[in-house]
This record gives sequence, structure tokens and C-alpha cells, in this order.
Amino acid sequence: MAGCERADDQFVPYVDHDIASHRVKSVGFRVYNDTELRKLCVKQLHNSETFDCLGHATPGGLYDLELGVFVFLLTE
Repeated sequence: MAGCERADDQFVPYVDHDIASHRVKSVGFRVYNDTELRKLCVKQLHNSETFDCLGHATPGGLYDLELGVFVFLLTE
């Protein structure tokens, strides 16, 4: 796997400390009311193409990345 080192049968992400120099200074949380939550939970799908020619999700399609992460599980 690129960008990972193997240690004790687990993949450990490789971090170049010269590049990764930013630190999180704060994190905030809030509670939404019903109206705000309904506005945030709606995404209009307007693209009939699900994937482009490279297999990437198309904006406004069924697998639009704004809908969240999707993973295809391949079974044998």
C-alpha cells in the first residue's frame, strides 16, 4: 500500500513530519433544531450519469461525494 508502512501485521500511515506541520487548535460542536437539520439533509440529484469515464462519482449524481462516503464491497 502506498503511503503506509507495515508494522506487526498492521498498516501504519506514513507521516512526513516536514510536511505535516499543522495542528488542530480547536473543535466545535453544536445542536441543530428540526428546521436547520431538514435544510442540511436535502441534496438534489440532477445528474443522470452516476460515474464519469474514469469511474469517479459525478457531482449531482447518485454517488455525489456531498452525500457522504461510499464503499463498494467486492465479494468473490
